[in-house]
Amino acid sequence: MRHLVLAQARAHRGRYVASALAVVVAVAFVVATLVLGSTVDSAITTSTAAQYDGAAAVITESDSGLDPDGVLTAISAVPGVEASALDVTGPIKVAGTDGYSTASTVSGDVSLRWQRLADGRWPSGPGEVTVGSSSRHAIGDSLAITDIDGKPAAGDVTVVGTVDLAGSPLALDSRLVFGDVAQVRAWAGEYTEWEIRVAGRGGSALTDALAAAVPGAQVTTGADRATAVAGSYVGDIGVLRNVLLCFAAIAVVVAGLVISNTFAVLLAARTREFALMRCVGVTSAQVRRSVRAESVIVGFVSAVFGVLAGCGLAAAVVAVARAADVPIPLTSIAVTPGAIGLGLLLGTVVTVIAANGPARAATRVSALAAMHPLETQPEPVRDTWVRRVCALLAIAGGAALLGIGAAVGNVLMACPGGLMLFVGVILASRRIVPALVGAVGQALARFGGPVAALAAGNARRNPRRTASTATALFIGVTLTSTIVVGIGTLKAGAPALIDENFPVDVAVMSVPDASDGAVDRFTALDGLRAGTAVANTTVGVGETEFFVTGVDPDSAAQTLRDDVRLPQPGTIALEPALAETLGVREGEAVTVRGDTGSRELTVVTAGPGAPDLIALADLQAIDSETADTVWLRLDDGLTDDRLVAVSDD
Repeated sequence: MRHLVLAQARAHRGRYVASALAVVVAVAFVVATLVLGSTVDSAITTSTAAQYDGAAAVITESDSGLDPDGVLTAISAVPGVEASALDVTGPIKVAGTDGYSTASTVSGDVSLRWQRLADGRWPSGPGEVTVGSSSRHAIGDSLAITDIDGKPAAGDVTVVGTVDLAGSPLALDSRLVFGDVAQVRAWAGEYTEWEIRVAGRGGSALTDALAAAVPGAQVTTGADRATAVAGSYVGDIGVLRNVLLCFAAIAVVVAGLVISNTFAVLLAARTREFALMRCVGVTSAQVRRSVRAESVIVGFVSAVFGVLAGCGLAAAVVAVARAADVPIPLTSIAVTPGAIGLGLLLGTVVTVIAANGPARAATRVSALAAMHPLETQPEPVRDTWVRRVCALLAIAGGAALLGIGAAVGNVLMACPGGLMLFVGVILASRRIVPALVGAVGQALARFGGPVAALAAGNARRNPRRTASTATALFIGVTLTSTIVVGIGTLKAGAPALIDENFPVDVAVMSVPDASDGAVDRFTALDGLRAGTAVANTTVGVGETEFFVTGVDPDSAAQTLRDDVRLPQPGTIALEPALAETLGVREGEAVTVRGDTGSRELTVVTAGPGAPDLIALADLQAIDSETADTVWLRLDDGLTDDRLVAVSDD
């Protein structure tokens, strides 16, 4: 049987071209989507969380008041720890510049030094620093650094090098300064923030050992910490990949239909060949096994080419992106074993499943009956009713899922619904297409004469052949239309998705007396459209305390990009989960207390995940917290260089 299968595959290889191309296209689409998703994910994580590359574990500051020096001593004795680095950041001021700067440390251990030196050298002592590549300071400049209260440090420092921050969000901070741990801690004082990166071996066992050695500390793996930091910058970077995978799922379903249709035509042409084989002693089961074995060969070989094509397509997209100078530093493509394995498995399995139906149909009739043309053989009544019932269920279920998904805006629900509806229409095509063709043919016969009447009669005479031809056209047109409309919709909806996740362009923290003209000074800068002063504090309702943000509703409406529900004077906007915790509903009154008083406010509910907001005037009436943060909205279409300039201003 093995020799027969190989001989059949070689003899009919030309007839398998359509099926092979369908598999190649579907697998390439899936693999390219997965590879590009992994590439973008890796690039974003690398650019936004480069410091965690090579870190096995990260110990972050918690509320337990741990001493970082004591933590370093404690973890040095943990088995598996090879190196550790204390990262310290804090606010500073550089004489001669407005606003605050940020000081960060350069690790003394080269294996944990994440910064890339663009020019000059690394600091060798307390009197030397490096600056970011977007800084206005050059190598050799002398800087007078003070703490945020304006108290000068002991002596000036000299810039000895620049750090390459291309592709990193840190490039927007043109005042970033890098120094050693001692001087950064001296500059930042009580405002110092720290974390410890650990290099070592042992995986989760090392993380558990570190947590046991430092009770009260928050210990995570380097990969988890990098994912969390990257997510804080760009949100859920898997959303785009999931949307693209929906299109990949459509391509897979379409490929299955094309393969099934192709195998049906191919096996119909070989019906007499199968009949002769059965007449000489080959059983129906053996014929089916041989066809399935052929489909395995076709599917696997096509899947291999599909994986190669998908990787090549991903590489081409990355190359075009580099040439177009996209802001994400795509250094290389990330081809994962999972993407390759899924592509090979998907191509093979889809081909075998799609070929199974035609194989059973081609061997269901007796050997003598199979000597006649397959088109003259009627379809069994049972198969007809099964197809009709499945078509009805698929159309009804798909339409319901599609409608619900569209109503709630859930792509992962609407996509399966659309696929079910699509498959249902394909299954019902033997009833729908001949009826439509007959109706159109009758209308055209009145004007086209005998030729048109003959064409309409031929189309009605063999419903299966007519339906198969129309199905092939239907599949191609539907796939093309779906991809074009989907890409256009995704392109149009992407800005709204970004605005929903990041309604504030820039947040400036620790602004003294933000309500007293600070917003006007910021918005006077070129490139800034609007701004509003906000205050952040903790208030209480009953026994529950929660964090709220006080905003001016009028200026906030001009600043926020998304349609966030803003509180009017006398109201408080609560996220639904918090409102449920407090046991209140829309329109009910609650007494909100602060550290200086309380006030009765009316509850309005915001969207899920929205911040809890209160009118700034109401907050200042019950709490002593002053506005110390400014939200800013940038002009649309600013380039990266202009963003850096605005940040520097």
